[in-house]
Amino acid sequence: MDLAPFLHPAASAVVYGAGCAARVGAQGPLKRAARVAVITDRGVRGAGLLEGALASLGERAVLIDDGVVPDADARHVDALAARARELGVDGLLAVGGGSVMDTTKGVGAVLTKGRRLAELEGMATIRAPLPPLVCVPTTAGTGSEATQFAVIKDHVEGKKCVLMDSALLPGCAFLDPTLVVGLPRAVTAATGVDAITHALEAVASRLHNPIATALATAALRLLLGDAGALAKSLASPGDVEARGACLVAANLAGQAISSAMLGACHAFGHALGAKKGVPHGVANGVVVVRVLQENLAEARPCYQQVARALGLSDADALVAAVEHTVHEVAGMPRTLGALGVDDGDLEELVRLTLDDADLGTNPVLFDEAAVRGVLRSLLGEGPASR
Repeated sequence: MDLAPFLHPAASAVVYGAGCAARVGAQGPLKRAARVAVITDRGVRGAGLLEGALASLGERAVLIDDGVVPDADARHVDALAARARELGVDGLLAVGGGSVMDTTKGVGAVLTKGRRLAELEGMATIRAPLPPLVCVPTTAGTGSEATQFAVIKDHVEGKKCVLMDSALLPGCAFLDPTLVVGLPRAVTAATGVDAITHALEAVASRLHNPIATALATAALRLLLGDAGALAKSLASPGDVEARGACLVAANLAGQAISSAMLGACHAFGHALGAKKGVPHGVANGVVVVRVLQENLAEARPCYQQVARALGLSDADALVAAVEHTVHEVAGMPRTLGALGVDDGDLEELVRLTLDDADLGTNPVLFDEAAVRGVLRSLLGEGPASR
């Protein structure tokens, strides 16, 4: 077998187990930190999910910020980094979902470089170690605790700022399934679909490689189907084992995209998030099957390999399994019209999608006509487009 050259970044350390979040101050990179900034959101704090971590840190938690919003805010990152610098922070703890973890990464980047977040957008703009960073995910989807990416919205410019740098890889992730047991159904579904799309994009991207494919395939094995962890978590929200399997799958898929990158599904998803505020997992869920169908022209061998590993007959069966899980099990809408997108949004969505870096690693070329065609085919019969 001929293998193309590839780079697989070292993954973050992982601690898994019920209650492990209560050890963040005593185990891993933060055990030597003297002044830790704890970053979260109001929902996580209000649900009491911060208590174990704070008890573990004690007086070393010199800054606790719960101001993260669903679309991580670049201005908040800059302001939070300034506060952390004044307090002499030497360690960062993120307890929350993707926006919390990406915010914390952004704070670390701004602290390290002494520049505004907007000036660090792009690839390899940091190239220097961040303060020790630990992530405790409270959703099972983004995998941000295992990636070298941060996606943060510039709400003034109305666009997503994407940072990619190996410095953004957290030092350790604590995967505590007890923290995701109480997730609402809609969040469970959307974040699970996000993890599925991560894995699918990694196996077929232009940078796909055996390590990323192995990680992504393991994630899909855990998540897909009526007997998968996502279906079990939705059917039995208190199933700690299923919730834990979703957390592990999200981490595996995060490692995969950190190695092999993403593709057109996420380019469309970022555009929908920036333009219409569609939650990221939902945006990916609407477009993923359509993108897979387009990608079959070039990526069929990649999908065939994954299908065989999952006990499916061929690539078409894999696409069918994804469609069933995303739309029937997780309940993601099938049309953009159902999300309030109409013809008037089309050209701006085309522009934002074409400008997204993830389009460049998709296995097939999505030019302007192809992007417009996919979006138009998904408009459907939403009330705004009648």
